[in-house]
Amino acid sequence: MCGIAGYISLDDSPVDREPIERMVTALKHRGPDAQTVHLDGQVGLGHARLSIIDLEGGHQPLFNEDRSIAVVCNGEIYNYRELTETLVRDGHQFRTGSDCEVLTHLWEESGPQMVDQLRGMFAFILYDRRQGIVFGGRDRFGQKPLFYHEGTNRIAFASEIKGLLVLPEVSRELDPLGLDQFLFHQFVPQPRTLFAGVKKLAAGCCFEIKLSPARENNSFVETQIPSSNGIVHKIHPNAGTDLTTEKSHSKPGRASFFIQRYWSPTFAPDVTMSDSDHLARVEDGLINAVESHMVADVPVGVFLSGGIDSSLITALAVKFNPEPLQTFSISFPGSEHDEAPFARSVAASLGTNHREFPFEPGDMRKVLTSAATLFDQPLADMAVLPLMALSRAAAEYVKVVLTGDGGDELFAGYRKYKRMVGIPGRFQWLSQMSSRLFPMHQLAACRPDPIGLRKIQSRLAMVIAPQCRSEYQRQSWEGWERFSLYQPDFAQTVINRFESISFTGDPAEHKLSPLNQALKRDQGTVLADRLLLKGDYATMAYGLESRAPLLDHQLAAIAGKLPRHLKTTPKTTKVALREIAKRYLPDEIINRRKKGFSMPIDRWFRTDLKTWVRNCLLDDSVSLPRYFQRPAIESLLSEHAAGKNHSVRIHSLLTFELWCRAYATP
Repeated sequence: MCGIAGYISLDDSPVDREPIERMVTALKHRGPDAQTVHLDGQVGLGHARLSIIDLEGGHQPLFNEDRSIAVVCNGEIYNYRELTETLVRDGHQFRTGSDCEVLTHLWEESGPQMVDQLRGMFAFILYDRRQGIVFGGRDRFGQKPLFYHEGTNRIAFASEIKGLLVLPEVSRELDPLGLDQFLFHQFVPQPRTLFAGVKKLAAGCCFEIKLSPARENNSFVETQIPSSNGIVHKIHPNAGTDLTTEKSHSKPGRASFFIQRYWSPTFAPDVTMSDSDHLARVEDGLINAVESHMVADVPVGVFLSGGIDSSLITALAVKFNPEPLQTFSISFPGSEHDEAPFARSVAASLGTNHREFPFEPGDMRKVLTSAATLFDQPLADMAVLPLMALSRAAAEYVKVVLTGDGGDELFAGYRKYKRMVGIPGRFQWLSQMSSRLFPMHQLAACRPDPIGLRKIQSRLAMVIAPQCRSEYQRQSWEGWERFSLYQPDFAQTVINRFESISFTGDPAEHKLSPLNQALKRDQGTVLADRLLLKGDYATMAYGLESRAPLLDHQLAAIAGKLPRHLKTTPKTTKVALREIAKRYLPDEIINRRKKGFSMPIDRWFRTDLKTWVRNCLLDDSVSLPRYFQRPAIESLLSEHAAGKNHSVRIHSLLTFELWCRAYATP
């Protein structure tokens, strides 16, 4: 929907207009319809608007009745109509039809507990000038991003890191542990980024900044930008008990900064309900989620891949769209992984207005460079490229698209889940014990493995404790390989310091079944930092808003109550969704095998792109002399040219190199 920015003084001095204006300008691609700056003493708020609801009256910031509370929000509050009705009955008066205005009134009624009442995808910053409090939060699954920099006298927030880098106090110094995680996962898990001075507010978390006592007569200034242009932990009552692990300080006379988790997914299989009752609840939840996500004052379309998730979303969305629903898909002519024929089949059976766009790689040098520049938080995922192309094309027709994101993570759609439930009962105890015997952060850590013991341990853990696959998210470089890749001095800064993926750090997580342990991790940081980051950046780059009905938190609660056999079996994934899909979709869609996206990038790295890749990673590299050993990369490229497939590792290095050129310290 938008891009938001916040610039808060911690020492009682007013903020200037210029910094927040620069931040908003850097986010203009997220909100091309209007850009606004709001100043109020110690607080500056900025907003770049993509108009979706209340096109005329929904300009932000939005206020309460006496304008003592201001808010900027990125995203959508899907239950805003129900909340508005309740708040009006309680005496609140609304000035606009915007979904985000409810945030100011909810704050008056509920304070920090307001986030528990929100149904949607969002990141927001709210300022209560009477209480001298800045409060904000991010949605439960992290569909909308929010980054921050905590300086000596200022805290700055922005929807993208680009919005922070325009500030002189935000250093471009690289976070060594962030790079080490990136080369292992192909993404950087929250709360880190690749910048030492920038962090991500984790999914399902909120923050509160208590300023010095507010003055009743503070004046504020609101301006429109011309379109031509350590943390102290605190628990609020009834707001949750799971806190973040970050620490910072709070100096005397300085504002305090609190971060806490307000939500995490729950898993409590209900074995007392019949299968038919479970399926009925899931179907009702799906219908309700899709209907709520169709709310907009602009046309809504669907990204239709031809898989079960997006096809089922399309089938339900058709019911709530008075005109023929617009659907969009990307095709890969000549590829064995092309899913476009399946998307065509679904579109024909549902009567949608379907458009198919062939992915033409063209000059891959330009495409890869463009992607690396777009993602100020690097993501070495080749699916980014066609998603950018599809988003650019769909933005010519609609402003909002629904996606099938989250179906695999909520309803157990990956093959690794089948392995977890396929362990014979008499070996379940061995699986549980093994997950504790092989600490993933130790197996993934950057350090040598001269006799190959860690390699054996990691492979053994994947076999006998397959739930570890969701923590050991190995995509490219193993720990011992990174140790040989790094410059010796750099290797010493990260040796044995790897941080394993954990959504909440809750010790009770280990009491869950292996399948639910994996689902909880995958619904946490992996989903937010890979799939959802990819979708948000790729769509918002073209002024397009993506929505994921399958990530509705009420639907997630229903999925969390499913017994194991309705999630996955040793032979079938997404059992519940498949059963429901039979009522809406052709058999060929339900029964076909899941296909993964692929491009012949390994062949391109040996042929068309060979010289360019070598120049990027060796001859003209800006990252090589700082971080990597030349012989290691030369060996990698030589082995790939000789036929061994190192395309994933080469792509990770190439993504980092191109990111360095765009964002790292000169």
